[in-house]
Amino acid sequence: MNKVTQDARRLNLPEEKLLGDRIVTIPGFTLEKYRKLQRSHLSIFSPHCFGGLISKMLGLPVRTPFGTNGVEPYGFIKFLREPQRYLNEKLTLNGKKSQSESVSKNTGNIYEESTFILHPNNQKPKLGDIAMTMVHYKTFDDFVEMWERRKPRINWYNIFVEMYTAKPDLLELFDALPYGKKICFVPFKSDLDSAWYINPEIDKEAKNDIHAMVIRFGWGTFFYYDVFDMLLYGKKTPLIEM
Repeated sequence: MNKVTQDARRLNLPEEKLLGDRIVTIPGFTLEKYRKLQRSHLSIFSPHCFGGLISKMLGLPVRTPFGTNGVEPYGFIKFLREPQRYLNEKLTLNGKKSQSESVSKNTGNIYEESTFILHPNNQKPKLGDIAMTMVHYKTFDDFVEMWERRKPRINWYNIFVEMYTAKPDLLELFDALPYGKKICFVPFKSDLDSAWYINPEIDKEAKNDIHAMVIRFGWGTFFYYDVFDMLLYGKKTPLIEM
């Protein structure tokens, strides 16, 4: 789909007319909802790779620096309280900034993907006082370049915020955040509006691991909720009995 989209752009064909065959098989799909999602220019903030995975599954551009990198959960809460301030911070590694000269370069290509490899030294960069991870990047400079390239793409008028936790106290902190569309996947039932319950027993392949369950949802391997209602409206539409 990436190649088809690039070819269409070169030929000045409307990208909105492109539709991957897998997309129409997603539970809850209607052409009306999908077109609306395309036109919404959604930005997804997620402390792990869920946003990047679900964008790829749906053939949507990644309009956020939170594509495949990670953030420690409490640090993510801190970021969400002051996102503009933290996005003005420079990424550092061991107190040093990137040496790359191309980090401010904006190619305009919002479909490129990072390389899916583990960083050999498991180094963790920081954004101000927030610890980040860069497990999908070969070097720190690669990570910084991608982060800086994606920052200008954020659509501040349509932000969707996602995370997961097995800790009730973290869920409460997340629920208090001032975002219209925010969801937190949890392996326990809760009356909080932002709590999206996933029964740990429902997906045997995930082996009761909430992280694995959320990633499998992002990949499109197991659908717990209607992804279109979720991203468009923050609406909780279960697809299975939980």
